Amino acid sequence: MADLTRRTVLGALGVAGVTAAAPATAWSTGTPTLRTAADASPTLVRGATFPEGIMAGVPRTDGATLWTRVPRGLFDGDAELAIVVSKQRDLSQPEIVDTVIAEKQWDGCVHFQANGLAAGAEYFYQFRGKDTVSPVGRFQTLRPADSNQPVRIGFFTCQGFTEGYYATHRHLAAEDLDLVVCLGDYVYEATVPGVRGIDLNLYPQILPSMRAKYTLYRSDPDLKAMHAQHAFLPLWDDHEFRNNYSKDNWTLPELFFQEKKSAAWHAWFERMPVPRYADDMTRTYRSLKLGRTVELFAIDNRQYKDDQPCDDGGSIVCAAADAPGRSMLGPAQKAWLEDGLRSSGARWKVLANPNMMMGMVTGAAGERAFMDTWDGYGAERTELLSLAAERVSDLVVVTGDDHDTFSGELWDTGFAPGTPGNPGGTRRAGVEFVVPSVSSTNTGDTKGVAGAKAEEQKRLQYNPHLKQVDMRQHGYGVLEVTQDDAKLSYRAVDKLHANAGVSTSYQVRTARGSSTVEVI
Repeated sequence: MADLTRRTVLGALGVAGVTAAAPATAWSTGTPTLRTAADASPTLVRGATFPEGIMAGVPRTDGATLWTRVPRGLFDGDAELAIVVSKQRDLSQPEIVDTVIAEKQWDGCVHFQANGLAAGAEYFYQFRGKDTVSPVGRFQTLRPADSNQPVRIGFFTCQGFTEGYYATHRHLAAEDLDLVVCLGDYVYEATVPGVRGIDLNLYPQILPSMRAKYTLYRSDPDLKAMHAQHAFLPLWDDHEFRNNYSKDNWTLPELFFQEKKSAAWHAWFERMPVPRYADDMTRTYRSLKLGRTVELFAIDNRQYKDDQPCDDGGSIVCAAADAPGRSMLGPAQKAWLEDGLRSSGARWKVLANPNMMMGMVTGAAGERAFMDTWDGYGAERTELLSLAAERVSDLVVVTGDDHDTFSGELWDTGFAPGTPGNPGGTRRAGVEFVVPSVSSTNTGDTKGVAGAKAEEQKRLQYNPHLKQVDMRQHGYGVLEVTQDDAKLSYRAVDKLHANAGVSTSYQVRTARGSSTVEVI
């Protein structure tokens, strides 16, 4: 079975999958073995390096998008590489051997569509130049359509590079997972000085400076190790361009806003292992079916988003927040999501969501914490959660962005009965788990331990739908879904130490058919 194979290989690779990079050293001089006609093409680029590693993205039952980058300084135009894909870690008996082009217009990035592979199987891959090779990467294709096996998905978000180290990714690499999801804020347009200094590339203005953000972040060996070990699904939020921007503007005036936003999207599609929709080249929302157990819906809360109400205020009462007609998703994406949730045949519907969906009240008058979340789009939230309450069973929303940890229950209005100053719901719609930031500043970083604990108690007091909160830890989440329940394990990792360990700080679960959260 695929599970046994995966666990065996994980054990052989060792902690964090660091040894996955070993073949790059072994192949670095001389001629790699297993050369075939395509692999030995005389036109392969010479002297290629792979400083941003390799990735396998958006897995399918029959393949994935395989990615790498060859810096353009090594060649004048496009560069040819070979790609090898095999079920064997030593890349013997390859199932795919082909050539690919690192295009100058895409800054030397490669997106190779690996097709024709077996469902629910492990594969290994490598990019090769004439005299150098990339590290060896690993990924797993999605489970067969009839699989009833448990599903394990890793989630992370908000990884400001200067604010902390990426031990989180070393531990994610060592987890036994079907795939890893980034819930947004993979890079930051601004910088907060921290243990890794300061990034002087502030608010990138042109495409080269936007590309430089990804190059900086991908210089981290733990991040590269995670990507080399697991299939990856990235979501886009706001810091990939500008904090709290909407489809038409930013909170501060900025010349050439649309042109700069277009450049940010160009850099994201270059640097991420995602296929593009031919009829909608900036679309990122999609669903992945992991057997009968899970259908994963990944949404875009930024590209189609109306401007935030009440001047994007925080901890305020804002009547406009619930005004009809304002949209987070846009009409096409909303119709796609509603139809997908209604028609899904999976036991569990998991929504990968960049911004908090449940209400978050900060004061006795019903003040909502942020207008940039679903709290600023109350009418559309009510429409979506009312559909879930009526027609969708077993909805689990996993969310990023907030930097703090929350677990709560979703009601049809976003608020449980008895929430001060806000319309309490009458029907349960699902549950929501909000994972902490990898390194970006959380409440504990700004208010200290005592201040964060006081804030935690206030959030529990004003939000009866909230069942667990921690505003001090950093780390990631692992969602394990079986036929009977869905469990989120919160992993705590100290961002201030590159060699930090990991612990499981909380576990929360929801049983099939309950839409309630149990802290275990």
